[in-house]
Amino acid sequence: MAAKGNITSLFGKSPISPLQKHMKQVNSCIKEFGVFAKAASIQDWEKAEAAHESIGKKENKADKLKKKLRMNLPSTFMMPFSRRDLLDVLLIQDSIANITKDLAGLMMTRHMVFPKEFADDFLNLTNLCIKTSSSALEAINQLDELLETAFSSRERKIVDKMIKKVNELEHETDVAQEAIRNKLFLLEASLPPVDVMFYYRAIEWLGETADAAQKVGSRFDVMLTK
Repeated sequence: MAAKGNITSLFGKSPISPLQKHMKQVNSCIKEFGVFAKAASIQDWEKAEAAHESIGKKENKADKLKKKLRMNLPSTFMMPFSRRDLLDVLLIQDSIANITKDLAGLMMTRHMVFPKEFADDFLNLTNLCIKTSSSALEAINQLDELLETAFSSRERKIVDKMIKKVNELEHETDVAQEAIRNKLFLLEASLPPVDVMFYYRAIEWLGETADAAQKVGSRFDVMLTK
């Protein structure tokens, strides 16, 4: 036991598991937003409020996990990437939870209901963003296998495929966002200007969650090629 303690103190504990745990919690935030968005679309504000509160609790837990990892992250550990790389990924992951919380808060406060012309499109965009985040989580969860197999060719191909999937899904969200914006543009003259402004903001924030998930995958890819 003493020898194990000496090794731990020398190289530090692996931060991989806490990083994965944080991303899992972050992903649960945006998955819960899917519940919120569906409730809001049918104006079930009681269910939407419950989901909104759940998102807040999940984001708070993710924030605590982030702070714990940052505080306990050793300056030296046996990993093929730097402390700075891990902190960058952590902050990008955390932005997904933060944006999700802010978006749900905005929509809940305004009891935001999208025009029927693109209400279903917004739900579709939500599902794409959830898939993008979940795919980024799958890639991060593969890091254990990569390390255990010393970055074997087979495992690296699996991760490359996962990262490619994240990029493809993020591109789909870009296309979906553009389609919604085009529909909203055609409706602008018939809608209250303030509502239009917040519709655009909600669409932008939702898309930013997918952008962040894609950045997680890209940063992860950079880490593995250094």
